[in-house]
Amino acid sequence: MIRYLSFVIPLLELFTHLARNYLGMNEVPVLIVGGGPVGLALALALSRQQVKSVLFEAKTQLDPHSRALGILPRTLEIFRDWGVYDQFVNAGELLSRVDLWVAGKTKPFAAIDLSIFKKISSAGGVLILPQNRTEELLLQAVKASGLTDVFFGHHVTGFEQDSEGVNLKVTGPGGVSETHRGRYLVGCDGARSTIRAALGWELEGKTYPTRMLLGDIRLEDERDQLPWPLFAPVNQGGLAGVRYQPQHWRFIATVEPEETDEAAVNPASIERRVHRLFGAGPFQCLWSSVFHIHCRTSPHFREGKVLLAGDAGHINSPAGGQGMNSGIQDADNLGWKLARALAGADAEALLMSYEAERREVIVKTVDSYTDFLTRTILLGPGFIRKLAPVALWAVPRLGLFSIVAPRAGMLDAAYTRSTILTGRGPWLGKRAPDGDLVDPGGKLVRLLDLVGPGPALLLFDDGRLPSWNQGEISQLFQDIHDLSVAALFPSETKRRGEAYACAGGESLWKQWAVSGGSAALLRPDGYVGWMGRRPTPEELDSGVRQALGMVPR
Repeated sequence: MIRYLSFVIPLLELFTHLARNYLGMNEVPVLIVGGGPVGLALALALSRQQVKSVLFEAKTQLDPHSRALGILPRTLEIFRDWGVYDQFVNAGELLSRVDLWVAGKTKPFAAIDLSIFKKISSAGGVLILPQNRTEELLLQAVKASGLTDVFFGHHVTGFEQDSEGVNLKVTGPGGVSETHRGRYLVGCDGARSTIRAALGWELEGKTYPTRMLLGDIRLEDERDQLPWPLFAPVNQGGLAGVRYQPQHWRFIATVEPEETDEAAVNPASIERRVHRLFGAGPFQCLWSSVFHIHCRTSPHFREGKVLLAGDAGHINSPAGGQGMNSGIQDADNLGWKLARALAGADAEALLMSYEAERREVIVKTVDSYTDFLTRTILLGPGFIRKLAPVALWAVPRLGLFSIVAPRAGMLDAAYTRSTILTGRGPWLGKRAPDGDLVDPGGKLVRLLDLVGPGPALLLFDDGRLPSWNQGEISQLFQDIHDLSVAALFPSETKRRGEAYACAGGESLWKQWAVSGGSAALLRPDGYVGWMGRRPTPEELDSGVRQALGMVPR
């Protein structure tokens, strides 16, 4: 029997392989290359839209190292939309206040109140969670959806695309070559992207004249209770420590110009830096690495039915912690657009808008912010770096953090070059201002909870005539089955009928800077795709449909 099975099983595997390749059994809507946080995020975004995908990762398992540690408010909003916010917050530490400490001091030299985020976002702060846990949680959610097949140990060797889709060549763990067919292919395979290289593109930009040493250590004595973030004064660059879970710390250090990479990761070099931060005592180095800091972007994020997301399309300085977050936000932008393209919308317009929107934000917002922090804090002249603590001390005391917070939390990204944006209004192409609403049943909800996985049309009504007829508007868009239509009043006292009202006064209404008769289309990603003031039915129809990649009637 054993000899019989040893003969039959390989034949069954060969038959399955041939069937998949030649009978079209491998054809799926979306093929994803790369099983890091961006690839997993895209798979989850697609599953929210009920789109099936297949994900291939060259590694045999998730990377065990901590790497990126911070999840910013905009990404937490996305996780809330995807239904995984609680899992992430329960697994990490959500910071609503940050005290900055110098090693050996008994008082912090500055404090930053992050509660400002509660006023502008459903995320109450910044979540500290190591990247390996982020990937574990995303993978769990992806598997729970039942809509994504995940294959580890599968190396992509090439692809060919035609007008109908993409053939992806993959080599599995046993060395067997397979060809998978998909309508679209998305490369989420990092800075050394195989997909980008096959398209003939390189990451263009600059490399900073400095190197960074990262490492994770374990502290098992009283030093584990030290406050953090913790900084130690150095002649050049910086030296800092962050606690990301009990007994586990990340240290970040600037490598001195005359120091080689090998010397920087030498145990004696690491010990010197650790003792300077935490004081003398035993520790275990779990992982360390030296890397260069880059600010580079692919010239394109899309060619035909092949797209790039995350580090495959852009890399930037870790200052500000926006690298992984921007990749997850790529996935959020792309997920709903692929879903609507697959459902018959204007694929060309939608996918052109993905490249236009995300590349603009990376170059104009993410790169400019992280570049400023890098040049000021890490590479600035000595007197500038000495002034940095003073600035950190002064900004919150002068109430200026509210100005910086949207940029730091990645809540201020704006799209201005997208072909699917139309209309006129202060929030066009921006993340919709969020806040508390009272729903028709009297329950408190967030405005951004009105979207995802489908879009929402907001009808602003102040009770003055002429007012919106919500039923007629819903009838106008009855063919867009996932579109919700919601009338919004400035306060409960002015609300009429089955409508929403701004909670706690009219501050949210004022933030929108609208009046009765205005309307706004909120895309599934929470961005305003169209705005108008007392539009005609034709203008309303055209604006909503174009924002969703549909042909107006």
